[in-house]
Amino acid sequence: MYTEQDYADIQTQIRQRRLILGIPAAILLIGVIVSFVFRIRWLTTCLSLILGAGLIFCHGMLLSPLTAYRRHLNEVLHGRTRQTTGMFKEMEETPVMRDGVKYYPMMLNVGNMEDPEDDRLFYYDANLPRPDWKAGDMLTVTAHDKSLGAWVRV
Repeated sequence: MYTEQDYADIQTQIRQRRLILGIPAAILLIGVIVSFVFRIRWLTTCLSLILGAGLIFCHGMLLSPLTAYRRHLNEVLHGRTRQTTGMFKEMEETPVMRDGVKYYPMMLNVGNMEDPEDDRLFYYDANLPRPDWKAGDMLTVTAHDKSLGAWVRV
């Protein structure tokens, strides 16, 4: 599902966005410093508010989703993973947010299909195309926590 190139691409996107957002922030910071040195109180206040609001907005809307996805990729590619083999039961149609990443919840059954105690919940990345699994397909999934990192048909 994922490669090291995917992780490198996310790293590059984060660096680019930080640079693009850092340039206007640096200009505003220079404006705050200059207005502070020349004691223009109203300008210092206005520029400080614009800088603070801009940083909070840009971090929450532009950087936070990428850093959450980078964390997900890092954990799936380099973290502690486990393999589980079982029968595919279902995958929900609507994605959910978990740790800042959109996933499709899915159930894998490791025992008796009628016994709900044998169901295992996993999360499939909503940024990837949905697989064509049918109920009852035997799968071996590799997951970190509950996030799928790889799967193969058995």
